[in-house]
Amino acid sequence: MLPFRKTMRLTIVQGPYLPVPPLLGGAVERSMLSLGRHWAAAGCEVTHVSRRFPGLPDAETRDGVRHLRVPSRDAPAGRLSFRWHEWLYCRRVKSVLPPADIIVTNSVIMPLLLRDERFGRLVVRMERPPKGQLRFYRHAALIQTVSQDMRTRIQAAAPELAERISVVGSPLDGALAPLDAPPADPERQITFVGRLHPEKGVDLLIGAFRRALEQLRGAWTLTIVGPHEGRAGGGGEAWLARLRALAATAGERIAFTGPIFEPERLAAELRRSAIFAYPSLAERGEALPMAPLEAMGQGAVPVVSALACFRDYLDPGSNGLAVDLRAGNGEAALATALLALMNDPQRLTRMRALACRTAQSYAAARIAERHLQDFRQILAR
Repeated sequence: MLPFRKTMRLTIVQGPYLPVPPLLGGAVERSMLSLGRHWAAAGCEVTHVSRRFPGLPDAETRDGVRHLRVPSRDAPAGRLSFRWHEWLYCRRVKSVLPPADIIVTNSVIMPLLLRDERFGRLVVRMERPPKGQLRFYRHAALIQTVSQDMRTRIQAAAPELAERISVVGSPLDGALAPLDAPPADPERQITFVGRLHPEKGVDLLIGAFRRALEQLRGAWTLTIVGPHEGRAGGGGEAWLARLRALAATAGERIAFTGPIFEPERLAAELRRSAIFAYPSLAERGEALPMAPLEAMGQGAVPVVSALACFRDYLDPGSNGLAVDLRAGNGEAALATALLALMNDPQRLTRMRALACRTAQSYAAARIAERHLQDFRQILAR
């Protein structure tokens, strides 16, 4: 693999607030767990450091990856407290780090403590838009991000890092690995998966679905999956109550399931769905949302907002639809898009096949190898 070392030594440092494996959910945690397994299968020596959590040993080896877990806690309220506890966690992490060739982290604070190359050449994995931290990352060997839109944002924030930015998407793996072809007979179901927060546009989706019911052919339903609690990034009890009130007139056609953390259950829910709706309003908060891509891999056609972050995998009119929710009446525009699919079964079938095919380029083995190519180039330099 490398001319000067038989085995590449890789360390992954996860953020402080969610466990690995992702028992409490977390797209980044699920992504890095998958990559670690594939890197180990490719012959790398992989160590994955994450938070200590009840039921998980402080040290273990699973799927060829050495896991180390250090004390942390659930995410506190308040930005200052959030970063302070992340700092404490990162100090504990540093005390257990092994020597390595490459160290990859998604933590905001951890790169500040990684200036000694005995821990490995630093790769900062950015799956969230930058918020001023890039000026502290000038010593990084690589800034790795997930979409071309994120590359543009990072380059604008830190032009001096332009030559050290790489775009590698997140993997689809395990139960959520993309299917070779979509299921033949999905239910007439629209599904949303994500945090129940005002920035996710779930209220617009409910309103659009209620409008669509007036012109529907067939008994379609809407299933809303995700946490509402503030500690999980949701909008809280008051927001959930508002969403339920908006949905009440549709009766049993709109269902709230709460969060689904088990990949097998989530995959089964997505396979039942013909359409996946994700009308995010977080224009500056999204990097490369994985939920629509996961749905595409299980054969659901995504209907998303017209944000730049979706362009890496969405070809509007081909494998999904993008709706401009900022122009005029977003609710009506979303209803029109949903109806265009719900009332045209043949078009829906064609688009489901194309969506599935698109997701296959994000299969975990392909994405893991693209990461390794980046690492080899760093070490060759």
